[in-house]
Amino acid sequence: MTEDDSVICPECDHEVDIKVTPSVNVTTDPDMREKVLSGELFIFKCDNCGFEGFAGFPFIYEDKQTNGGFLIYMEPGCEDRVVGIEMPDIADQIIYRDVPMRLVTEINSLKEKIFIFEAGLDDRVMELFKLLALTKLEGDPETKPDELRFSKIEETEEGKTVLFAAFKEEKYIGVLELPYSLYQSCVITGSPIWDVPLTECTAVDKIWIAERIKEDEKNCEEEHEHCEG
Repeated sequence: MTEDDSVICPECDHEVDIKVTPSVNVTTDPDMREKVLSGELFIFKCDNCGFEGFAGFPFIYEDKQTNGGFLIYMEPGCEDRVVGIEMPDIADQIIYRDVPMRLVTEINSLKEKIFIFEAGLDDRVMELFKLLALTKLEGDPETKPDELRFSKIEETEEGKTVLFAAFKEEKYIGVLELPYSLYQSCVITGSPIWDVPLTECTAVDKIWIAERIKEDEKNCEEEHEHCEG
């Protein structure tokens, strides 16, 4: 289902009429998955100057089957950390009480969430994994990545490996491979954090994990003071 919308061409300031797809359910329409991942669903072409660009609009990606299901809501420019999504179908209201619902603000984050959930991983644990990996990486500060985006799990003779696309100042600089065992260690290391339920569409990113770690450290300090008292 598409809706009429418009965007302003950044090259010639012409108003371009476009068709947008506000939501997809890849369980019932699997072909839409590739259109999302390729960016095809969000590309527009200016009928005045021929410029091709990305049209950002609120968008819901649903997968009700893969690894128990998940929902990702993309809202470009959203400053909220948590948003509510109206579910007109009572069955959906029940389903999404128990599956991940995430908020992202741009297409690359949307793609990463899809890859993480399709791989059967926990994006909260993945954020801790990425944070620890970036903290411990050694090398030239000029070339050391400042952002990692999950790509896939790869099976090797030595075992499972987690592959990340590495970025420096938003520029792609290569692939980083890390042992899957480090991800498993993060599951155990951050165990108190995973106990906190997320009941709305939540932005789970580096800000989220930093806040959770700070909150967990504060709780530990309070418990320690209480025991001493």
